[in-house]
Amino acid sequence: MENGIGKRIQQFREKLGLNQGEFSREIKISQTTVSRVESGEKKPSKAFLNAMMVRYAVNPNWILTGEGAMFTRAEDYILKGLELFGEKEMSVALTKILKNPQFAKFRLLLEAGELVSDDIDEELAAYLLYIIKNWREGERKQHWVMGQLEMAFREVKGNY
Repeated sequence: MENGIGKRIQQFREKLGLNQGEFSREIKISQTTVSRVESGEKKPSKAFLNAMMVRYAVNPNWILTGEGAMFTRAEDYILKGLELFGEKEMSVALTKILKNPQFAKFRLLLEAGELVSDDIDEELAAYLLYIIKNWREGERKQHWVMGQLEMAFREVKGNY
């Protein structure tokens, strides 16, 4: 049996820095099966590939053919979640995630994306670009930017 599939699975596992035992526990497939698939003795089952995709967002097409990117695009991963769980369950889950303080930065990035995609005033856009440009210059500039913003918008601090 041609062993490209097994070699790609091994390459993926090693990229994650996992040995076969750790990998098998993570995807809930026996270590013997992982070993047999990697050696080319056995083809991965749909359950094997699905477990890899769900746990690690691996691109099953890359595993099977070597074509495309190693990882599934985030958009495709979310779409797969919608297919598996349905719109209602996914919307409840995403709402919980967006309300979780651990993911405040993610929520802010989503909100910023909405602002930027709207038709905003040119002067406001210039200010935003200036802030972003300075932010990217490093930690010293980031502290300066935060100081300026905190002075200008005292009411914001603690409300995000």
